[in-house]
Amino acid sequence: MIHAAAKQLCVLAATMAAFALAPAALAAPCAGFTDVESTDGFCANVEWIKNRGVTLGCTSTTLYCPVGSVTRLQMAAFMNRLGTALTPTQLPVDASPGAIDLDANAVVCQTAPFAVTGFPRRAYVDVSFSGQAAADVGLAADIVMSDDGGATWANVNTVPNRGFVRANQWGAFADVGSVDLAVGESVRWGMRMTRAGLAGTTNLSNSRCQLRVLVFSRSGAGSPF
Repeated sequence: MIHAAAKQLCVLAATMAAFALAPAALAAPCAGFTDVESTDGFCANVEWIKNRGVTLGCTSTTLYCPVGSVTRLQMAAFMNRLGTALTPTQLPVDASPGAIDLDANAVVCQTAPFAVTGFPRRAYVDVSFSGQAAADVGLAADIVMSDDGGATWANVNTVPNRGFVRANQWGAFADVGSVDLAVGESVRWGMRMTRAGLAGTTNLSNSRCQLRVLVFSRSGAGSPF
């Protein structure tokens, strides 16, 4: 009995020693920083400022230096980057295209190009359009986006905004849309007018387009600011 008890104690001691020598399970790094754990209560804040380019690390891109001090010069840089991240870019357009051939699939107004640098963005597009024709005419209005300088255009919304203009009267359309943008993209937005009906009928004799795009920062894929 004594020998059996001693043997059990030896096995228990060996097991405990093995656990003591085994490396502790490490939490995943936060936002790629190995000195901040993903379970840390401040991890979400660290991710927020990294994703918006406020800081990308201290002595390297894998170290955040969570207990390091910040000089007033460094603070100025942080505040400047933060202000850039929080200030939306506005791309306004106010145009009077005049007569429009509705069979030409014309982009009747468009913004200047916007280059995405530093951090990903989300763009909100708001457009209004008014037109006049000599006879009744059906219209399809699309918010479109181009990433090749306007050579080709893709619809932002899956469903076109369709409407009708009565003869010798002004008809108005409005639409909104949003799109996520990745770093490295250069895009512009526009309003494309086409015919909703038979080809070769009345075209627009006069028109006006107002387009506004607000571009905000966002955390990453699918996470708007």
